[in-house]
Amino acid sequence: MAAASSLFPGVVIALGIALAARLAAGYTQPIPDVVLALFVGLALNNATNLSGAARPGTRFVLHYVLRTAIILLGAGLTFAGILSLGAMTLVLILVCVAVAMTLGTGLAKLTGASWTVGILIGVGTAICGASAILAVGPLIAAADAEIAYAVTTIFTFNIVALLVYPLLGHALGLDQISFGSWVGTAVNDTSVVVATGYVYGQTAGATATVVKLTRTLLLIPLAFAVARLAATGRDLPVETSRKSILRSTPWFILGFAGMALLNSLHVLPPALASGLVQTAAFLIVVVLAAVGLNVDLSKIRTMGFRPLAAGFALATVMAVLSLGLIHLTHIR
Repeated sequence: MAAASSLFPGVVIALGIALAARLAAGYTQPIPDVVLALFVGLALNNATNLSGAARPGTRFVLHYVLRTAIILLGAGLTFAGILSLGAMTLVLILVCVAVAMTLGTGLAKLTGASWTVGILIGVGTAICGASAILAVGPLIAAADAEIAYAVTTIFTFNIVALLVYPLLGHALGLDQISFGSWVGTAVNDTSVVVATGYVYGQTAGATATVVKLTRTLLLIPLAFAVARLAATGRDLPVETSRKSILRSTPWFILGFAGMALLNSLHVLPPALASGLVQTAAFLIVVVLAAVGLNVDLSKIRTMGFRPLAAGFALATVMAVLSLGLIHLTHIR
């Protein structure tokens, strides 16, 4: 690990951006703090010469702070809450995740985007937006620009979802549980899922939150699968491939599951669990600031419009698929 003195500039800048974004988010709705942090980081990195001095610290944030945030997110989940959803809702979640991953790579290929961007957009759409993209990106050796592109695509759809979903829900006459299940399976970022659900109503918000956190738990097997695929796809000898898989395996995801288990067993007092989840949410804002501070906009421009179109097409398909399955299975 780099010396503490070399980490200081990048960590402090990312933290400062996150704090400013958190304060400003109260005046910039529906644009959330994570989006503000990403774009402020991008602006600073491309308008100044901060990146060189900040790089060790931002790398530290991307590696260690991200993992800490994902572990702490587990405190918001209980296995009793998952079981309370019912079998059909759990099947709905599994189907939507599988379809999102399959279509993500397929649409990327169709639009000429890289396999890496397709995986990132697929993971972000399937699981939990930026958190999933940031966790999986290093496992497939994604470039900073590819990660930022995928995150931007996901957040753009999130803003659209926050504005449009409640209007569609009322127009379609959806009840609270149906709307919450729809939002929980079709919208990506946790904060936007919660906000969109509660805009519709208390029951919708509670349902959307539990469904969304259940999706988040699927990051564990999905990250393991992606790590294995990335490692074995490099044509390495068997022994080397095994070592590569072990190195790439996101073991911190087990910490996420362990935290969920502690919360399920009521080891964590409710106030502590809530505080840990809120801390995790803020750390994700810090991580997004660090992502922005590591991205060269000229590299994003070279990727063109097609990956963004693929991301929006995927989000639209998932919204229609999720709503259709809710209607067919009569989730109430």
